[in-house]
Order: sequence, then structure tokens, then C-alpha cells
Amino acid sequence: MMRIELLGTSFQIQSDESPEYVERILSYYRDRVSDIETSVATGDPLKKAILAALLVTDELFRERSSPATGDAAIPADHAREIERITTSLIERIDSSLEE
Repeated sequence: MMRIELLGTSFQIQSDESPEYVERILSYYRDRVSDIETSVATGDPLKKAILAALLVTDELFRERSSPATGDAAIPADHAREIERITTSLIERIDSSLEE
């Protein structure tokens, strides 16, 4: 179990991934939330979370649709694994928030 503090909410998640990996994901997401906070005038944490998730999803879709550029491109199997892990983390976060 790992305790997470995000947008003023604290909860625990369980993951098969290492704490370091989960923290890297959270750090990236927090950066996107920070981007939203500086560009959108809303105090509602749920709206911030949704907008940040849309921003990350946009980045993912753009990356998938860009032509492969050598080693910089993410292989399709890695992209599917990233998507699976991300979906799993989102489901666990949603589940924790419902409790």
C-alpha cells in the first residue's frame, strides 16, 4: 500500500509496480495538474483532475499518432502496457475515492 496526496486528497493505493515507478507517474501527473492550475481559473479539484487527465490523454494520443522516430518512439507493446498500468491506477484511485 502506498499513501498518495493529490489535489488536497489523501488516499492509499495498491500497485504491482514499484513505489519509485508509481511516484514517477504521480510526479508527471502533478506537473500536468500544475500546468492546469496556471492556465485555468478554477478552484475545483475535480475539474483540475479531469482537465489534467485530458491533457495527459491528449499527449498519449499525439504520441501514438506521430511517426516512429527511431529509439525515441515507444514500441506498441510498451504503449499498451503503459495504458494498462495507467488504467489500473485510475481504477484504483477511483475505488479509493469512493470509500
